[in-house]
Amino acid sequence: MVEKGDLIELKNGSKAIVTSGVYTHRKMEAYDYEMESHGMGDLAGIYCSAFNVVFPETGNAQRIICGDTIFKKISNAEELS
Repeated sequence: MVEKGDLIELKNGSKAIVTSGVYTHRKMEAYDYEMESHGMGDLAGIYCSAFNVVFPETGNAQRIICGDTIFKKISNAEELS
């Protein structure tokens, strides 16, 4: 898996630096928010693993959800320093 400081390449060819460790994220769709608003929030959403990245070219930050986004690790944090 990835660690903070790793360099990854996304499927579209853009490179990003991992800025966080892997954490648990509650992924919610539109129908999940509807369930939540009607008192069924405990049943809404799914939990998945995610991590944050920043794109050096633009400075934009993004959350990467493991399993939804195709990426490959280019180098470890130790190799970059």
